[in-house]
Amino acid sequence: MNEIFKAAVRRGMPLLALAIGAVAPAQATLLPQSWNGYHWAHTGNLAIMIGNNASAVWAPYLAAAEVKWSADKYIDYVPTAGMTSASSCGGIYGTVQVCSGNYGATGWLGYTQVWTSGTQISQATIKLNDYYFSQAKYNIAAFRQQVACQEMGNALGLADSDRNYANANAGTCMDYTYDPSGTKGTNGTLANTTTSATDISRLDAIYAVKDSTQIVFTKPKTSGNALAVAAAVPEPASWMTMMAGFLGLGLSLRRRRKAAATA
Repeated sequence: MNEIFKAAVRRGMPLLALAIGAVAPAQATLLPQSWNGYHWAHTGNLAIMIGNNASAVWAPYLAAAEVKWSADKYIDYVPTAGMTSASSCGGIYGTVQVCSGNYGATGWLGYTQVWTSGTQISQATIKLNDYYFSQAKYNIAAFRQQVACQEMGNALGLADSDRNYANANAGTCMDYTYDPSGTKGTNGTLANTTTSATDISRLDAIYAVKDSTQIVFTKPKTSGNALAVAAAVPEPASWMTMMAGFLGLGLSLRRRRKAAATA
């Protein structure tokens, strides 16, 4: 079995290349659970289009996570038709694109990338790896719901709250665990499958300060075709949901995510 991966992923480096951690952009003290200060620029509230390029089996999990994150007072996820292909999962300016597909034995269950200018996110993609989710041990509601929820939180600039698998479940999808359902007797009885009040308050804190600009497609009640925008975007930063072995408790694979800002 594999050890718990403690590797950061950087562009141009091997998948499991060791790194000290993500390099945070130069700025003031980061707020709790902020991923390097990354956030969507906003002069007011945000309505972020989230395109569904995933298979039908993911629909209820994506819909549930979208509703939960939209409880934030500054942010709404606006479900839209997919604007890319599942295989390439290319970024679309001003949107989050969610894709699922057989991406192979990559070592990750979910993979989130954000394209940033400084600390401002201009687009994001989320990949859900059906290579693993087609296997019985991952093809359960709790695994799917946690991955979908956690990746959507990362796409907003929220970091994971606890990366220790052995700790008792905190009742949030941003918390690593061997048992997202809270029913296996390994991590307590709370389910780590959806957002918590703490997640929303931390997201509120990240977005409490307004910016001087906002992408037009992220403004509430703004209609437009993001595909029609011709704009250069910076290199992405990435989060991965990594695999980890868990011996002796009947769970052979769990999740590990580490942030890495692209050089």
